[in-house]
Amino acid sequence: MSAFNPSGPAEILRAEQKDEELYERINQQLCGFLLKLKGHVFVNVNKQNIFCTSQLLYYALTTLSKLQTLGEEYTKIVQVGKTGKHIPGLMQSTGMILAHVFGDRLIILALDHLIFYIQHNKSITSQAKDQIIRFTMTIKSLVPLLKSFNRVLFYWDGSFYTWAKRLFFIKYIYAIPWYHPKRPLHVFKILSVLTGIHLSVLTIMAAFKTPNVQKNTDENPSQPIPMNSGNKCSLCLEPRRNTSLSFCGHLFCWYCIHEWLQTNNFCPICRKALNPRMVVPLQNFT
Repeated sequence: MSAFNPSGPAEILRAEQKDEELYERINQQLCGFLLKLKGHVFVNVNKQNIFCTSQLLYYALTTLSKLQTLGEEYTKIVQVGKTGKHIPGLMQSTGMILAHVFGDRLIILALDHLIFYIQHNKSITSQAKDQIIRFTMTIKSLVPLLKSFNRVLFYWDGSFYTWAKRLFFIKYIYAIPWYHPKRPLHVFKILSVLTGIHLSVLTIMAAFKTPNVQKNTDENPSQPIPMNSGNKCSLCLEPRRNTSLSFCGHLFCWYCIHEWLQTNNFCPICRKALNPRMVVPLQNFT
């Protein structure tokens, strides 16, 4: 019998939350540096890439260096492989980190390439194209729910918090021999059931909400989608989301203008003094 006991879900959950908080700080520092170096347009366009880079930096300095993450050190737990007797190897840890950081994006990218291939394959009939694309779009809409499904399993058995760790069989044990605090697990069981019910509802909604993009693509393959340039945000250069109005009369995305005001105290267009309290979200604005 091993002197080290498997860690409980409470410690794993607290460690993951601590790690998320820390690489969020790295992301803020990196965004601040790139904002001064490249400007706000570059930061807003590459927001997701910068966040992934922050995660890679954090895990490269901890897990890949055979060290505990700060969250794991905080809760006194250690990663182990499938046998529970050894820490994960370099290849296993690398695969887990890459799957954790890029997994969802790679799956969606692969599905997008599949849709593009089906749309431009002349050997497939139109009816078959429509059915395949509908099915692929349904799968694509379910990808964001992958984490939630794994979370349901974690709350039930308390083993793998992320689907990447489940895929590579990376578990946790207490770093202190014979340490095994007695904590009630029924709360996590209840949370698993409630999360499972919520996930089931979202899955059913996603399955019946499949946009039909095939017909429009086939009928007008070369016609660009009309877009009014006046609906673009001046910061991210994309269609505005959650349109917000500044005191000086300019429109931005809610997230973009507040991110800008974290490091600046003026409007990015007219340079007039501006603070977050002078930005108003517009309801039902088109």
